Amino acid sequence: MISRIRMRIFIPMLFLILLFPLLSWGIFSSASDWYMSRLSRQSLEEMMGQIRIVGDRLYSGDEEVSRDEEKELSREFLSQIRAFIRKDRPRAQLLAVNSRLKLTYPKTGDYQPDTQAIYEVCREMILSREQGKEGWEDIQEARVGDAHYLISLYETESQANIRGKYLFCYVAVPDTKALLSYTGALLLLIAGVLALLALAAAWVVAGSIAKPLQALCFHTRSIGKGRFTRMERPCSIREIEELRRDFNRMAGELEQLNRQQTAFFQNASHELRTPLMSICGYAQGIQCGVFPDHQEAAGIILEEAMRMKELVDGILTMSKLDGGRVELNCREMDLAGFIRDELTSLKGMEVAEQIQFQMQEGPEPVMALADRELLERAFRNVISNCVRYAAGLVEVRAEMRDGWAAVTIADDGPGFPERDLPHVFERFYKGQGGNFGIGLSIVRTAMEYQGGRVEAYNRAAPGHGAVFVLWLPLKRK
Repeated sequence: MISRIRMRIFIPMLFLILLFPLLSWGIFSSASDWYMSRLSRQSLEEMMGQIRIVGDRLYSGDEEVSRDEEKELSREFLSQIRAFIRKDRPRAQLLAVNSRLKLTYPKTGDYQPDTQAIYEVCREMILSREQGKEGWEDIQEARVGDAHYLISLYETESQANIRGKYLFCYVAVPDTKALLSYTGALLLLIAGVLALLALAAAWVVAGSIAKPLQALCFHTRSIGKGRFTRMERPCSIREIEELRRDFNRMAGELEQLNRQQTAFFQNASHELRTPLMSICGYAQGIQCGVFPDHQEAAGIILEEAMRMKELVDGILTMSKLDGGRVELNCREMDLAGFIRDELTSLKGMEVAEQIQFQMQEGPEPVMALADRELLERAFRNVISNCVRYAAGLVEVRAEMRDGWAAVTIADDGPGFPERDLPHVFERFYKGQGGNFGIGLSIVRTAMEYQGGRVEAYNRAAPGHGAVFVLWLPLKRK
């Protein structure tokens, strides 16, 4: 399912914003119940601790006491507990039940709203305990109406009918429903306001991401229609700004490639048109009997056909290299040996053009990684260019420079005109006396294809002539 980026951002944000207050309320509810229960237990344990301290002090003796003394101790016990309650006012309340299970404290006039109901619960606890119906825990939980209580028992060991036989401490666990109801409503209100603000912000943020992408889509469609427009407005989001810059760079490169392709077809058509017209003219002349010497006309036709073949071969080579359809076979090779072999193969050119090839060898072999076929094509194209302009000498040497293997080819001709030097390797750019304008562009493409590069410059004064350097990676360690 395809959806807009704005909705992809907005919908999850909406879900999280709605989920957050519910989770917050649930966590707050659980934490409130636990905290109130913990406070109530602490209050109850504090009260029971004080009762045990007083009880252990009064009933610590091992000697037997009479019933009257037991009653007196019980009155003293209750008196000290009441004094503690009046002084510290703990949250926990006290119930005293005598041996006959009658409520002796608090007095009838001091009853709290639930005192009688709690007494009934405590009485049932005592009866159930004495009958062995259930076990007894330190702290019991009980419900009286809608209220929740924690109850703990301290029993005095006495056979007499004393007022404080059973001492019950109880504390009400605060009901958090009202608190939760209030906080829930408040949280809902706050969440609603924040949700509206957050959703508005999310919608704006999502739009700030979507709009530049929509603009990029528009410019992409324009490129598909042949209009290489740029996206000029910068974006404040770093990633999208990088995408915008890369897009503009791509558009510029595509525009340049389109211009080169247009120029390529125009120049190729022009270069092919001249020899074709010459071939057609001589063929028609032979057919009409204009040329009595057919051998001479056939020679010119063959020469023009070979010129066309050279041009077509160059175009095919560039096309294969541009399309990555040439299988690269880089191997370690001795550049000095390669140069010797090539210059030997070009002896015929040396004699025909009355040019001297001079090789300068260094003391150590120069080993490089190269595809022999591509390097041979690049080397011969450079040699052909140098021979075309040289006065009588072409120098070649191999050396290691700056971590690269370098093949330097220099002639003693006039060198490059300054206006031509930046365009030497451009396709179909022909300088004065040039041939087709693709030979040196093949050199650059072939060198880059095998991981190298090529550069051209003029000799420094007082010397003169053009210098080409073919750079190749050294042997891998």
